[in-house]
Amino acid sequence: MTMPKRPAMLSFLAALLLAASPAQAQTGPEARAFAADALPKIRAAFPDAEVAQEPGEPLQINITRKGETEPAVMNLHRVFGFCQNVPKTDCEAETARLIAILAKASVNPEGEAANLRLIVRDAEYWNFVLGSKLDPLPPHRQIGEDLFAILVFDSPEAIALAPADRIAELGLSPENAWLFAERQTARILPGLPETGARIEGLVVFQGDEYTSSMMAYPERWAAIAEATGPDLAVIANSDQFVFAAMVPDGAELERYRDLAEDQCKLAPRCISPNVYRWREGRWVIAR
Repeated sequence: MTMPKRPAMLSFLAALLLAASPAQAQTGPEARAFAADALPKIRAAFPDAEVAQEPGEPLQINITRKGETEPAVMNLHRVFGFCQNVPKTDCEAETARLIAILAKASVNPEGEAANLRLIVRDAEYWNFVLGSKLDPLPPHRQIGEDLFAILVFDSPEAIALAPADRIAELGLSPENAWLFAERQTARILPGLPETGARIEGLVVFQGDEYTSSMMAYPERWAAIAEATGPDLAVIANSDQFVFAAMVPDGAELERYRDLAEDQCKLAPRCISPNVYRWREGRWVIAR
């Protein structure tokens, strides 16, 4: 498996989403100790930038490079949560990887049509994008109760949100760009089920990157859901794993929900801890 890439923003927010979107505020002594340990490492990775914690939010690190008036934001919330559930060596490795990717990522605003891809993220992530006041926003579609498909440019080092103005510069309409991204992402998805396939037992999809993007193909899943039945239940924890199974409501769903939550805790960049069902053309949270 290759090293996971991290989503990135363009312009002054170039590093904003290299870290996962922020979780609820975490300000306790463990969070403060984690941030205190990470700060010298971040400063070493950005020797020519001002690195400071957000007041009252120790896990939000603001990085202001020379010549920039607005800081990039590095959120340590989810890597901190990940570190509460894994050995210290895994925690240190993931933290170091996150900092290294952030420091080395060369976000290319001249993204090309051949590099267009789709990612799937939850509402928390999308609300963070909206809160960043990125203008213009990347083309996006809400595909579920709390899930969004978002247009991005792929590169060896990072995944950059694809702003609408760059799409226009390529001579593409948002609709045509989306079609490019759909086709190109489908080619790299790990075993995307065929239209009308029936899910039996527990099926685990695993890939290096973009695995959760398989959730962004509504026509495909509508046919799969019709063939499988109303008990189809899907977990999209990360860009490396998606789980699909037939799970009825009740005790079995509760156990499956526990699996989703446990896998989310073990993912350095969890997309969602929820279990989803396909209902009326979109993903809804199984309750």
